[in-house]
Amino acid sequence: MKVLRNLNIIIRPVNDRCNLNCKYCITKDRYSRDTMLRETLKIETFQKLINDIKDLHLQNVRFTWHGGEPLLMPNSFYKNVFALQSGLNGIEYTTTLQTNGTLMDEERLLFFKENGVAVGFSLDGCKYSHNSYRFPNQAQFEAVLDNIRLAKKLGVRFSIIMVAHEKNVRDVAELCDFIDELDPPNGFTINPLFLGEGKMAGLSLKQEEFSKFLFALYDNRKGRQVFPGSYIYAAEKGLNKAVPKLCFFSGRCANFVSMNGSGDMFSTCYENSSYYLGNINTTSLSELLKVHLVRHETKIDPQFKNKSIYREMGSDPSLVYFQGKGCTKRLLNGMDPYFRSYIELIEYVKKQSEKTKS
Repeated sequence: MKVLRNLNIIIRPVNDRCNLNCKYCITKDRYSRDTMLRETLKIETFQKLINDIKDLHLQNVRFTWHGGEPLLMPNSFYKNVFALQSGLNGIEYTTTLQTNGTLMDEERLLFFKENGVAVGFSLDGCKYSHNSYRFPNQAQFEAVLDNIRLAKKLGVRFSIIMVAHEKNVRDVAELCDFIDELDPPNGFTINPLFLGEGKMAGLSLKQEEFSKFLFALYDNRKGRQVFPGSYIYAAEKGLNKAVPKLCFFSGRCANFVSMNGSGDMFSTCYENSSYYLGNINTTSLSELLKVHLVRHETKIDPQFKNKSIYREMGSDPSLVYFQGKGCTKRLLNGMDPYFRSYIELIEYVKKQSEKTKS
């Protein structure tokens, strides 16, 4: 059985609670369909997690504070969190906080900078029309934009996390101008809007549109010789015989677990009751991770029907680093709906690179 050396823990300290009500957010609907207990994360629960991590032979741990909106927790909570993390002697760790940006201010930005926290701002583009699914009014959009610019001024490490949907995918040049203006030190990520088979499924971005968007993004980024964004960076890295950072390109999904405010842990990067592992308050992390690895081998990986990017591209030895099977968060009938887009992007990047060399 695989032994984990690197672990990514997604922590939702306030569960699904948020000060926004984004039109495309399905978190609340997902939570309403199960009966799991949810409490705001107690520092004692996080201390138990840290103590258990110390007992494992891990090399790297990445803590990602997520939501809902993690900034609903006060700075005093995170001060205790960072103090506990500092006791992880001999284990490298990083901390990221993903936020909608509305509750950010100069004091918090300086606080996170002082504690080495990288901030991920969720923003869908340079215009309010790009963000109309997210923010209820123009003023709130402008306020978040001001906070991102303030982060840049203060020297905070931050990234931009965008959702690609029908309101922004045709404005690639504008989006890229916007990214270049903000110049996020930790780059930017764009993920397709996917809402499953529910009542909002019609808002999901079509696979063909996402592929076109990725091609246009590649052409723009390569023309400017700047950081290409997560998907293109992953494609280029794999083609250059290195492990892509995106887990659904590289097949490193098993490195991710998540935990809610009650201490319940799950075998994926998001909460889903069918992937429930147990509770950190009553079970050791060592035992939970054993269950997690078995779950991946017996339940999660088989969902993809043994398909991987590498196999679907003919098991070409030059593509051996693309072992990803897709994302469980976007699983539909045993397939990530954008799996074809990943393959098409890799083919496109490879073709364009060969043209450049010749």
